[in-house]
Amino acid sequence: MYNYLGKVIILLFNNEKVKHVAVYLRLSRDEENQGIEQVLANHRQTLIDLVNENHWSYELFEEVASSSTILKRKEFVKLLERVQQDYYDAVVVMDIDRLSRNEFDASEIKRILYQTETYIITPHRIFDLTKDDDSLLLGITNLIASGEYKQILKRMRRGKEYAQKQGQWTNGIAPLGYKKDTKIKKLVPNERAKDIQFIFSEIVKGTTIPDVLRQLKSMGIKTREGNDFHYNSILRIINNEAYRGTIISNKTTGKHANTIRPNEEWIIVQNAHPAIIEEKTWESANKIVNEYSFKAPRSKNRIYPTSNLIYCANCGKSQGCNYLKRLDKVYIKHCKCGNRGFYYNPVLVEIKREVLQHKESILKALETLKEDNHEDNTQFIKDKLISRLKRSEKALEKINILFEEDEIDIVTYRKRKATRLEEMLKIEEEILRVDSEDKTVRINDLHGQIEAVDSLMGKWDFLDDEGFSDEKINRLLHGLISGMFWSFRKGEESPKIIIRFKEE
Repeated sequence: MYNYLGKVIILLFNNEKVKHVAVYLRLSRDEENQGIEQVLANHRQTLIDLVNENHWSYELFEEVASSSTILKRKEFVKLLERVQQDYYDAVVVMDIDRLSRNEFDASEIKRILYQTETYIITPHRIFDLTKDDDSLLLGITNLIASGEYKQILKRMRRGKEYAQKQGQWTNGIAPLGYKKDTKIKKLVPNERAKDIQFIFSEIVKGTTIPDVLRQLKSMGIKTREGNDFHYNSILRIINNEAYRGTIISNKTTGKHANTIRPNEEWIIVQNAHPAIIEEKTWESANKIVNEYSFKAPRSKNRIYPTSNLIYCANCGKSQGCNYLKRLDKVYIKHCKCGNRGFYYNPVLVEIKREVLQHKESILKALETLKEDNHEDNTQFIKDKLISRLKRSEKALEKINILFEEDEIDIVTYRKRKATRLEEMLKIEEEILRVDSEDKTVRINDLHGQIEAVDSLMGKWDFLDDEGFSDEKINRLLHGLISGMFWSFRKGEESPKIIIRFKEE
C-alpha cells in the first residue's frame, strides 16, 4: 500500500464480478497513538480512495468496538445480515483482523462469506474463499490474529494489575463523591463528598437507614442519576472501601464476577487516594450496618439495646437475650459454659446508669487534652511523612521506567522495587500511627461520645415505653462501648457486668 517514499498507492483489482461492496471500519483502541477519530478518518479515506479508484459503489459501516465478539458490534451484525441477503460482492477492510480476532467468530464469518461467494478485499490483496489457496491463507491469517489478540489481552490485564497496584482507579465509574483525575488516574474528592460524609455521620450517630433515606429525600439529595436513594444503595456506600482511601481489586472472578477469590489473591492498596471518611468512622459505620440483621422482620430478629455487646466473661461467646412469652419477660441467655442467665430489666437499668455516669470521664479526658499546652506537631510530622511517601512513589516510578527501557536488568529491578515498597509501607504505617495520636482527632472523637451520651439521657423504649427505640439505643451504645462482660457463676449471689468503654 505504501512505497518507500511513503506515498499512498491504490491497488487496482481487475475483477469484473465486483460492482457493489461493503466498506467496514472498526477500531477498539488508539493503536497508532493519534486518537481514535483521527485513525478512523485515515482508514476511511484510504478505503474510500480504493473503492473510487476501482469504480465500485459502496455502503459504509463504521464503529468503535472490541473484537471480543461480533454480538457486541451492531454495525458488523447488520453487515453480515446484508451479506447473507446477497447485497454485496465484497467486504472491504483495512486488514483481515478488522473482521474478527476471535477464532470462533472468524470461522463463522468465513463460512458466511464462503457460502455467499463474497470476496474480502484489503488495500493489499483480494481473497476469494472459493479458492483453496486463499481460504488457507485466510485461515492462517486469522490464526495469527487470534494469537496476537490473546497476547494483547494478557498485556492489558498485566497493565491493569500494575495500575491497580499503583493506586490508580480502574474499576469503572468513580464512586459518588469522587471524580477520576485523568492526569494521575486516581480518585479525587468532588463537591458530592459532603453528601457521603453526611450519610456516614448519621449512621454512626445511630440514625437508621430508613431515617437517613427520609433525610436525604427531604434535603433533595439525589443519586448521580438524579434518583432517590434506596436502602441497598446506602449499604453499598457504607461498605465501599474507596471512601477510606483503599482500593481492593482482583476480588472476584468469573463472567458475572460471582466467585470470590482467596484473600491472598486480592490487590489491596491503602492510601491510594484522599479518603473522604476517616478510618474510625468508616469502621464504626461498617460494623453497624453489617452486624445487625436489618433484612429479617423485627418479630423474628428483634434488636435489643445490648444486642452484639454482651459477652460471656468465662468463654468470650456473645450472650444474647431470650423472650419468655409465658412470663412476658426478657432474660439474658444461659451460656453453654455454665455462666447463668438473669432477668434483663435490672441489668439494663445498671447499664444505663453507668453509661450516663461515663460522661464525667469523657469531660475530664477532654479537659485534660485542651489544657495540654504543648505544641501539637502532629500535622507537621504528617506533612513530612506524606512528602517522603511522594518522593518514594516517584522513585518507584523511575525504577519502572528504567526497567521498561532496558536500562536495568530484572534482578536489579526487583531489588530496587522491593526496597522502595518496604520503605513506602513503613511510611504508611507511621502516618497511621501519627493519625491515631492527632490531638484534634481525639478531641473530635470525645465530642462525638458526649453527643451520644446526651442523646441517651432521653427515655429508652425498653425501660420506659417511650423515647428512643431499642434499635437506636443499641446503635448509640455501639458508638460508646467496645464490649460488656457478663458473669453469673454458680454459687454467686448476684451477677456482675463489666463495661469497657471506647478510648479506655
